[in-house]
Amino acid sequence: MQNGKNLVNLMPEDNWLVDIADVDVGGDYHRVIIGGIPIPKGLSAFEMRHLITSEFDTLRSLMIAPPMGHEDMCANLTFPSTTSEAPFGQVIMECMGYPYFSGSNTAATLFALMEAGMLPKSEGSNTITHEVPAGLIQATATVRNDVIEEMIVEGDASYVINPKIRLALPDYGKVDVALVWSGALFITVDAEQFGLKINTANFAKMKAIGLAICEAIEPDFDATHPRLGPLEAPKFVNFLGPITQAGSNKFESAGAIYGHPNTIFRCPTGTGTAARMAYELDKGRMQANDQLTNTSPIGTQFVGHGLGLTEKAGVPMLRVNISSRPYALMRTQMNVDFQNPSLSRFSNLRRFGH
Repeated sequence: MQNGKNLVNLMPEDNWLVDIADVDVGGDYHRVIIGGIPIPKGLSAFEMRHLITSEFDTLRSLMIAPPMGHEDMCANLTFPSTTSEAPFGQVIMECMGYPYFSGSNTAATLFALMEAGMLPKSEGSNTITHEVPAGLIQATATVRNDVIEEMIVEGDASYVINPKIRLALPDYGKVDVALVWSGALFITVDAEQFGLKINTANFAKMKAIGLAICEAIEPDFDATHPRLGPLEAPKFVNFLGPITQAGSNKFESAGAIYGHPNTIFRCPTGTGTAARMAYELDKGRMQANDQLTNTSPIGTQFVGHGLGLTEKAGVPMLRVNISSRPYALMRTQMNVDFQNPSLSRFSNLRRFGH
């Protein structure tokens, strides 16, 4: 097993041979970088996120744009954590930018690290502490017959920042939305306001409406997280379908997540599920220890478990963990030759880690 504290990536400046694991979680394609990139030393996940967003956004483009990827993918950079509690840290890269936390991306990343022998993989329950830009998170991987059958991840606590914002949308009129934090920032909207059903047939409509909502909220946006500080304008829209009670403390819902500028995610998303639970708690329709089975437009499901309330800087928040099943898609190496004219737009990455 290779421990994150001893992980060293040394590659010539003009060529990277990037070790990649591609993982399916809930129907979405999650790319995990587990080696082959020179890593800047001594940075927390929060600081690594800032470095990449401010100077090296080309790394995100390299991973999720042609010729190496596509816009509906997610990518994750792993690196040795600077904390004593976690062996690895992670920066999440998506179409919309860089969320502080993602349930499906974290599940995919921990799965990839375990399958690569970089984290322990023992029969039964495996408890993992992991670093993301939002801070330290806890996960549990269940292994049976050497197969990772379930990944349960508890991310940042969730809460409603603003329960009602009225937006005026061109072509759609006035719409009421809520602003919810769950490790990522969501504009939450009832799909019925637009007469939308949560299905793949409405992907194009949800993309158009999601774009209009993000553009409408951005000019006057101002929100602060009690620990992370000022937040960027939201680039996720959580389209809420019907929610029904399915038993004692159990609920079922449908939903779809738009990611700016042109993606509807195929999985329910972990942060989207947690945001739905915080929204329903704020509305008085769910309690802090309830369970929600959330279904995506393609029919895949994540299960969110309410773990009770916590408080951060005087703000009550909902603790949630999310259960999902990752699947290995591909393990490969990506050759990044910076002398290749087709990759010239990524040339500033030669300075990454140096």
